[in-house]
Order: sequence, then C-alpha cells, then structure tokens
Amino acid sequence: MRIIRSAFALFALSAAGCAIDAADPDLAVDAPNLSENWTISGFATSTAWNSGLVANLASGSIHCNLDYGGGYMLTDFSVNEESIGNPAEFIASMNGTCREFDLPALALPRTGNFAYANIFSAASYSPGLHWTHVPAVDSYPIGLQLRVNGANTHVKDVRIVYAHKDATGLALDAAAPFYTPWAIGYAGTIQSLSCPAQQVLTGLDLDYDTVAGQIRSLEIHCRGIIWP
Repeated sequence: MRIIRSAFALFALSAAGCAIDAADPDLAVDAPNLSENWTISGFATSTAWNSGLVANLASGSIHCNLDYGGGYMLTDFSVNEESIGNPAEFIASMNGTCREFDLPALALPRTGNFAYANIFSAASYSPGLHWTHVPAVDSYPIGLQLRVNGANTHVKDVRIVYAHKDATGLALDAAAPFYTPWAIGYAGTIQSLSCPAQQVLTGLDLDYDTVAGQIRSLEIHCRGIIWP
C-alpha cells in the first residue's frame, strides 16, 4: 500500500515506515459528549459486493485500525475516474484516509492524526481527484454505498454512510443514517454495504481488473464499539 503526502500536514514516520499526518484542520468539538473509555473491538465483520468476474485480478486494501492503531476509522475517499476517451464510467483509482478518534476523550473525538493511502490505481486514469468524506462533528462511518453499472460488472462511484451518537451519547443512532455526497456523481445501481449495529467502518479489501482498470469486488470491514 502506497502512502501519499498530504499538502497541508507534516509527516511523522512510524516504525513500520508508514506516514501519519498531524494537525488536521478538520477538527471540531463533538456533541453530545462521548462516554468515557469506549474502545473498538479487535474482532472484525465484513460485507461484500462481487461482480463475479475473475480475470486479470489484483488486490488492494486499507485497514485503518491494523495499519495505524485501534482508534483509526475509514472516513474519506479520493478517487479518479476513467482515462479521457474511455466510454465506460468507473472509479479507476482510489485513495483512503484513516482518521484517529480519541476514544477516551469526552469532547473531542478526533485527535487530528490521519493517514492517507493509495488503495489501488489502474494503469491509466484521468487527472483530478474527486473527494467524499465524513463530517468532523459527531459523525462515525458505518458503511458504504456503491453505484455499479447495469451489468453489475464494475464500480462507478462511492459514498460513505455515517451516523451520529444518540441522545444518550452512549450509542450510535444507526436507525437515522446520513450520507456523504457521491465522489464523482455518476448514475448507477446502488449497492449498500452496511456495518452491523454499533459497528464502525475500519477498512476494506478490493479486487480490480488490471486490464480494464475496474473494481470487480469490494468488501468492507467493520468493528464494534465497546461501551464501558
């Protein structure tokens, strides 16, 4: 997995050689308050979409909590569309951002530390990134929605499903989810990949066609919030 430098943050190299940025300007005070000492489960569950196509596959992945620490969740995507002149519409390159949440803190869920990593890139794609990301205030990623083409062979677009905490501040209000904007804006059939109740999105695995440059399967990984 290739780590990319952020334009507005300083790098600090971890022991594993990965880069984690600090001083994120996207910090905001969270409300209502978090419960003290909540943690993220070490056990992961997964939900997947699969086109059924298996030719020319290579893999890509991002695992926020495993790569960077137990408080990291997958909150942002930046993608590139197909190369200019390609008549198909699809995601041809995808990057993910893992953001650290200060789990024991009462009022500030994000520490400001984050890591930006390439998940996959086709041999060619159009310049210019398209972004979609979870808001900073009281927002926790709980799944993805994909837009796929009519033949269900590739992914055209992506957005993140997120939830606020409920009125008690002790659980996620997953019954009233919110959605980030679609990264590119392509039309297509929606495929929903949802984390189980009271779990958050911490990573994904995908397979892509190295010839066509298209995502053929995508699996999200979720981990439960453990409340004290």
